[in-house]
Amino acid sequence: MWGSVAGALLLGMTAWASTGLVRRCTSVMPVNSTTASTSRHAGNRWMRWRIHILLAALTGAGVMALPVGPVVQATLAAAGLGLALLVTVDLAVHRLPDRLVGAVAVVVLTGLLASVLLGEGSWTDLGRAAVAGIAVGAGFLVLCLLTPAGLGLGDAKLAAVLATLLGWFSWSAVLAGIVLAFVTGGLVALALLVARRAGRRTPIAFGPFLSLGAALAVAVATTAPA
Repeated sequence: MWGSVAGALLLGMTAWASTGLVRRCTSVMPVNSTTASTSRHAGNRWMRWRIHILLAALTGAGVMALPVGPVVQATLAAAGLGLALLVTVDLAVHRLPDRLVGAVAVVVLTGLLASVLLGEGSWTDLGRAAVAGIAVGAGFLVLCLLTPAGLGLGDAKLAAVLATLLGWFSWSAVLAGIVLAFVTGGLVALALLVARRAGRRTPIAFGPFLSLGAALAVAVATTAPA
C-alpha cells in the first residue's frame, strides 16, 4: 500500500514539474477546424496539467503494486510518465508528437535490455518484445494506409512501442492490449454517438485507448496466476 502511495506521489510531483512541457506541446501544434470544438474542451489550460498529474499519479500507484522486478518496475514507471503526457497532448490537440513517442520508445528498449542484463528476464523475452513491436507497428501502418481518416501515423508508432513493452510479458498480453484498445475506443465512440456529443466523422483521439489497453494488459499479465 505505502509503495503505491509513494509511487503516486513521486510520479505526480514529476508530472507537476513538467507542466511547462505540457503547455508547449499543446500550444505549438495547430488544431484544424474539424477538431477545434473538441480540443477547446479537452485542451484548455485547467484540464491539461491536471489530467497529466492525475494520470501520472495513477500510473505510479499502479506500477508500484505490480509484482515485477525493480528494473521492469522502473521501466514501467518511466514509460507510464511519458504515456501520461502523450495522452494529455492527444486529448488536447489530437497529436502524438514523434519526440515524445520516441522518448517512450527509448525508455522501453533501454529498460528491457537492462532487465535482461540484470537477470530480470531472458533474451527470449527481449526477442519476443522486438518481434511484437515490429509486427504490430506494421499492422497498424497498413490500417493507417487503408483508413487515412481514422488512425494516424502517430497511433501506429505508439502501438509499436506499446506492443514492444507488452511483448516482454507474453503474446497474450500483446493481443489483449490491442483488443482492449479497440473495444474501449469503440465503446466510448458509441457512447458519444448515442449522447449526440459526436458524429460519425468526428475524430476521436486513439492514443488514450492504446495506453489504457496496454495498462490493463500489463496488470493482467503480471497478476494473473500462471
